[in-house]
Amino acid sequence: MNTEAEYLVLTESSYVMNTGTRQLVLQYLLRMTYFIRRTLAYLLDCLIAYSAVMLFIQWALLSQFREQLGITDDWFRLSSHMQLYVFLTISIPVWSYFALMDSRLSRGTFGKRVFRLKVVQESGSRSPGIGRSYFRTFLKLLPWEIAHLGVIYPTPLYFENEAQLRVGTYAGIVLLLIYIVSVMISRKGQSMYDRLLGINVISYG
Repeated sequence: MNTEAEYLVLTESSYVMNTGTRQLVLQYLLRMTYFIRRTLAYLLDCLIAYSAVMLFIQWALLSQFREQLGITDDWFRLSSHMQLYVFLTISIPVWSYFALMDSRLSRGTFGKRVFRLKVVQESGSRSPGIGRSYFRTFLKLLPWEIAHLGVIYPTPLYFENEAQLRVGTYAGIVLLLIYIVSVMISRKGQSMYDRLLGINVISYG
């Protein structure tokens, strides 16, 4: 009798442990699936934004007028000139793509639409306003801006005889890794900047 009771207890305990293990595995798989979808959406959006900037702004538009505007190789040798050029013709257009598309003016960036993701405020299901969306985008892309500074200062890396990675570039990479880890360990899949701004990136459909 005691042996039968012990067997039943062990069988029940094993079932509970197996159920708990399955739940943990399922939660892990769901979290990883979400992370992969969000990463792929981000990479797709970066490809779209970068291609649009390089094709339409840099090549189709500015390449026709650089010389008339006095923008030459010698002009780019000054770090402040290159930083101004990068900020106005690359950073702001890319920021605007992410900020406007993720705000309540749109249904999300193309990458998020493809992978069924949406940026919403924690206080409800609405997307953030333009101001908050721009600030979120600034924080989101801050690693790249820091990396730009590392490439441009103290002198543009393009003009160096022996190009080497600089402190700013390493700092940008470290911050990007911190962002990635913050998403992976968050129960809601929130990055540091999303927690700061009270924003979630949710799945739908």
